[in-house]
Amino acid sequence: MKNNLWKLLAAVIVLALLVAGCTPATKAPEPTETAKPTEPPVPTEPPVPTEPAGPVVMRVGTTYIWDGNNLGVEASGWLVYRLLFDSIVEMGPKGTFIPGLAEEWSVDESGLVWTFKIREGVTFHDGTPCTAEDIAWSLTWMEEISFDSIAWMWAGLFNEVVALDDTTLQITTVSPLSYMEYVLSYSFVVPRSVWGEMTDHDTMAAYTGEDATIGTGPFKFVEWVPGEYIILEKNEDYWGTVPAIDQLIFQQYATEDSMVNALLAGEIDGITVVPATAVETLQSDPNTKVVIGEGWGVDELTINSYAEGTQPASLGDPVVRLAMEYAIDREQINDVVYLGYFKPATTIIAPVLGDWHNDEVETISFDIAMANQVLDDAGYTDSDGDSVREWSDATPLKYRFLIDDAASSARLAEVIKNGFAQAGIAVEIEAVDYNTQLNNVLYNYDYDLTYWWWGADPDPQFLATVFSCGQFFWWNDSGYCNEDYEALYSASRTAIDRNERIDYIWQMQEKIYNDRPWIVLLYRSVSASYRVDRFTGFSSEDRYLFGKWSILQAEPVQ
Repeated sequence: MKNNLWKLLAAVIVLALLVAGCTPATKAPEPTETAKPTEPPVPTEPPVPTEPAGPVVMRVGTTYIWDGNNLGVEASGWLVYRLLFDSIVEMGPKGTFIPGLAEEWSVDESGLVWTFKIREGVTFHDGTPCTAEDIAWSLTWMEEISFDSIAWMWAGLFNEVVALDDTTLQITTVSPLSYMEYVLSYSFVVPRSVWGEMTDHDTMAAYTGEDATIGTGPFKFVEWVPGEYIILEKNEDYWGTVPAIDQLIFQQYATEDSMVNALLAGEIDGITVVPATAVETLQSDPNTKVVIGEGWGVDELTINSYAEGTQPASLGDPVVRLAMEYAIDREQINDVVYLGYFKPATTIIAPVLGDWHNDEVETISFDIAMANQVLDDAGYTDSDGDSVREWSDATPLKYRFLIDDAASSARLAEVIKNGFAQAGIAVEIEAVDYNTQLNNVLYNYDYDLTYWWWGADPDPQFLATVFSCGQFFWWNDSGYCNEDYEALYSASRTAIDRNERIDYIWQMQEKIYNDRPWIVLLYRSVSASYRVDRFTGFSSEDRYLFGKWSILQAEPVQ
């Protein structure tokens, strides 16, 4: 899930790897039968003891680690959290959901009662047991105390969560739930030994003790210096594959360039997000490999659709939005900003999500002549000769375009601005820091247009939720609210039959495409680079080369 109002989400974490004296000890050969010598053996010097293998250290270069160690209030840094915590169901390779703390699960004929077989012998990092009862407590407590970052996903959906015994968890939902596995892929389980005495939200939200990071995951927390690094160590008692990596270090850099240079110099061993400008450089280096794959995230132009927002009334006209769609050159944006490594987009659900993506929506291509034609036909003219058309009340089609202060965002905004200008639509680009943009967009709807990007998950539920009326001032960045969409959204949530749910998701994509609270620009690629002289064995099936399951398969080069 992107976190996905967070650009970092939607933005993603950078990993790197370093072997510090990691030559493994060699097993002594088995003795063999030999003939007895006829002469006494010549004395030899005793063998010199070999040094034991040093710890395997993987260094992770990144421009961002996380906002803080309290999972209850932070909604970024998901990769780190997934290494520290396990969930009942886990996100698996290629958009699947796989066993986590639950080995298997089933749902009854009513679609309401889910039964999970919980693994035996799982313990938290502090040694306390993690049983079905502990998991039931964690889910219930999180909802009751408003564990903001993840409990919102099941808030109001569960009627009852109980442990039938130490290894059997039962969840009864209020109504059939079509995306239960997705919900539980974010059900990071926390220990009662740390959080059990906290009975109000403020106390929970303010807690930053080191034991806030205690989970059941493959790595344990060691140390964090904000803005510099975080150190994790492997969990020797992990219920699954114990990592070959003894120590995992996320090292933070001020710029992408400095991070790439550190990789080339061997100071770190891999990065999970390769800047487009560095791809060719890293591909040409014999010690580094670049891996690029299709991602689930999207870049979009958000149009303020909130009924009480500060945008001009003309932005509510479907004709103006249609003209904007015609005036956006996605290919140019991809080439100028991302050097061609992303893909021009259509609907809100990326093709990599397979049959969830509606490939039958009748989409609009870049066409300046058509942008002008639809505005001409609707009576939008430039009466004062300033190259900007006016609406019926004589106000100009001139809009405030809010972006963050990244250089790439500025380049993207200029491409859009130039295209709009050719159709008689003017924009004033305003670059602000991330927090200002976040507040204006999500909490005040004080903007006209904004550039935003979202991460996504293997299930379409999150991006579908973004347009729900109930998500005002939370995930709904556009302020869009439509009765027809809301009906489709509600039906999709209870459609247990997959094909039925796909049909609803397809209709929702078409509705959003035609109403245009977003004009989806690009589908994001996921990229990574690592030093082939340091590590090998990463999973080629994990969405992220340095994702949880890929890390657990990584091994040092011998």
